[in-house]
Amino acid sequence: MTQKNDFPPAMLGGLEPLSRRSLLRLTAVSGVALTTGCARMFGRKEAPDALQYVNMTEAEIRVVTKFTRAVLPTARHGLPDCIDEIPTIKNVDTMVGNMAPTQRDLLALGLWVYEYRPMASFKFSRFSTLDDERAHAYVVAMQEGAFFERGLTTTLKALVTLNYWRDSRTWDALDYWGPVTERWGVRRLGNAPLPLS
Repeated sequence: MTQKNDFPPAMLGGLEPLSRRSLLRLTAVSGVALTTGCARMFGRKEAPDALQYVNMTEAEIRVVTKFTRAVLPTARHGLPDCIDEIPTIKNVDTMVGNMAPTQRDLLALGLWVYEYRPMASFKFSRFSTLDDERAHAYVVAMQEGAFFERGLTTTLKALVTLNYWRDSRTWDALDYWGPVTERWGVRRLGNAPLPLS
């Protein structure tokens, strides 16, 4: 019984000198070259910054960054910048790393909703691509929306503002001089109960 070959002999003629090992080597080198070329051509400009976040995805970082800019207009009030001076996003990323898996999944779902919800009202624009003014208007609309929208916005606001104001460089704006226990020299008692008055 003869085997019918669908390929013309001219096509198979160039493959005769190739062995299995050289074919694998050629495939691997071609794959590396293609991957490197695509990464260089379409690669992210801010890759080193994106690598410092270990607990949130790049899409989540974009949403949190845009939300932080919308909620904390620090330049308008002469406060330290919430992205460049105060590591607010890094603080949020650290806090997310300490969350329970269920909380982490709910936060990821909430950030996904925040990212894609405005596509209906902002001409198919995602939240992270809106300019700061429209992003602020969207946050205000969500804050005044349905129960779910208000709860999600309040949660994200608490997450962002807590991680901004916890930095000691922001305390001057609040006339806060730090913990009184440190200023007054109160000795730490560990887990001992507080004295009764």
